[in-house]
Amino acid sequence: MPFILTLVLAFAACVALREPIRRWPIAFYALAVAVVVTQLASASLGLPKPIDLALLVLVKRCYVAMALFTVVMFIGALPSGSRLSRWLRPIRAEVSIVACLLCVGHVIGYAASYVPRAITGALASPTVAAGLLAALVLTALLAVLGVTSAQRVKRAMGPTRWKRVQRLAYAFFVLACVHALLMLLPSALSGGIAAGEGALAYAAVLLAYLAARGARALADRRADDAARAGGDKPASDDSELRAA
Repeated sequence: MPFILTLVLAFAACVALREPIRRWPIAFYALAVAVVVTQLASASLGLPKPIDLALLVLVKRCYVAMALFTVVMFIGALPSGSRLSRWLRPIRAEVSIVACLLCVGHVIGYAASYVPRAITGALASPTVAAGLLAALVLTALLAVLGVTSAQRVKRAMGPTRWKRVQRLAYAFFVLACVHALLMLLPSALSGGIAAGEGALAYAAVLLAYLAARGARALADRRADDAARAGGDKPASDDSELRAA
């Protein structure tokens, strides 16, 4: 499954490159922009076929961006005191910005193909039409979350307002998985092996995230109840602010 492999490699890269990402995020933003521009201009650049195919799969099909979003969301679902959580939380915002930038290649690439068909009513499947409606919402959420992930914007907004906006990340991630499933479903139901594997991968990631997030919410509630019983301030009031 290409997406699962991409997810494993993306997680490994976040762990291995944690310090460079934290110290020099601009370099990673510039690299993401360069990759997107290269992918969008690949036809005119005459790139070798293996490179063109890699850019198609990893950028235009959004594998890398979605894998990075998955890493970011699962970091927030980890127990706040875990070693992995403490290691990766400081770069959540930077990784999410890289993912947003890479996602631009996906949005532009597929908009050029699907928007004209949607306008003329030439979409073959109502499932795909629903997927495109989800894509419109996702594009708006992507813009909001990407801009507000920048540290300067975060400081200007203040912690309370910023926290409310960033809660949209939950809806974004769930809807992104649903969007992928809707777009893959027609081909998967027609016997497409790659589409079927992709649909299973996204469904598995979504279910795993919902389970992890639910377990984290339950653990936070228990910790808050214990804190109240002991007369202390609930810890979860600040946990999400520290998470980003």
